[in-house]
Amino acid sequence: MRASAAIVTTLRNAGAVLDSFIAWHRAIGFSHLFLFFDDPSDPDISRIQGRSDVTAIACDENLRSSWRRLRTWAQMGPFIDREVMARQVLNVEIAMALAREHGCDWLLSIDGDELFFSAAGNAAEVFDRLSSSPFDTVQFLNYEAVPVRDEIADAFREVDLFKPSLRLLPPHLEPALREVERTVPQLRPWFHFYANGKAAVRLSDPSLEPFGVHQFRRAAGATRAAISPAGFILHYAVCGFEAFWTKYATLGRFSDKWFGAHEIAPAIGTFHLEARDVVARGDREAARAFYRARAVISDPVLLERLTRLGLLAQFREPGRVLAGPS
Repeated sequence: MRASAAIVTTLRNAGAVLDSFIAWHRAIGFSHLFLFFDDPSDPDISRIQGRSDVTAIACDENLRSSWRRLRTWAQMGPFIDREVMARQVLNVEIAMALAREHGCDWLLSIDGDELFFSAAGNAAEVFDRLSSSPFDTVQFLNYEAVPVRDEIADAFREVDLFKPSLRLLPPHLEPALREVERTVPQLRPWFHFYANGKAAVRLSDPSLEPFGVHQFRRAAGATRAAISPAGFILHYAVCGFEAFWTKYATLGRFSDKWFGAHEIAPAIGTFHLEARDVVARGDREAARAFYRARAVISDPVLLERLTRLGLLAQFREPGRVLAGPS
C-alpha cells in the first residue's frame, strides 16, 4: 500500500488563498492537512472544518492547555506569546500525534504561503519511495518567489517565477549571481527569507520531534536525515502588496532577534526588519514604494535575462492545476 503523507501548517489571515493551498496539495496526493489557526476567531475555521480531508484547530485555551503536555514545551513555552515560531513548533508536535491517529506515514511542515512541488507531479509517490529509505526526516530545498507586480490576488495561481536555492545553482553561475546581487536591489541579498528548506518526518518513530520550524530530530540519539532531490518547496513570500502589508501589520514590532538571542539581519539580510519598520509607520504609500523597490521585478527584459541565465526558474504547474480544465 502506498505511503500516506500529510501536511501541517500554522496560519493567519489566509482568506480565499487557503482554498488554493488545500486544492493543490490534495491534487498532488497529500492525504490530509492539519491547519492550526493562530487567530481563534478566524472565519476560515468554520468554512473548512466540515471537510473530511482537513483538520482545523483554533489557537484557543484548549490548544494552549495541550501545548503544556508536550516535550517541546520546556523550550518553546516561554516564547508562545511573542514568537509565532514557538507556536508553530508546538503545533507540529501535536500534528504528529494526530497524523499517526489518521494512519499517515509522513508529515510535512510548511507555511501557508508555501507549496510542495515535485517534478514527478505526485507527492504520494515521493513519500512512497522515501518509505523504503533509512531516513527519519527528509529536507526539501526551497525556491523563493519573485513577484512581477504589486497587485496579486492569489499568488498560487498568478506567480510562476522563482529564485532557486543557492544549493541548486551550478558553480558556473556564481559570477552572474554576484553581479545580479550587486546591481538589482530586489535581489540583494538573493533570498529575503529562509534558505534552508523545510522538512518532513517519518511518523513510525515516536521519539522524533520538531527541531525548530525547519527540521526534526530524535529526542535522544542520532537522527538519520537527508536532503531529497525528488521534491522542493515553492515559497510565495509576500507576493502582492496586500500580502506584504498584512504580514507585517500582523507581526507588528517584533524584535531584531529571534527568541531574543539570534540576530535576524546577519542570518537573512535586512529586508525583514526594514519591512517591519516601514509598515509600522502606517504609511501605506511609503510601504508600497518600499515593496516595489525591494521585492517586485517588473522589467520584462531583466526577467527574461535572469531566466535565460538560469538564475530564475518558472513553475507554471500550480497555476494550471488550480485553474482547472480549460
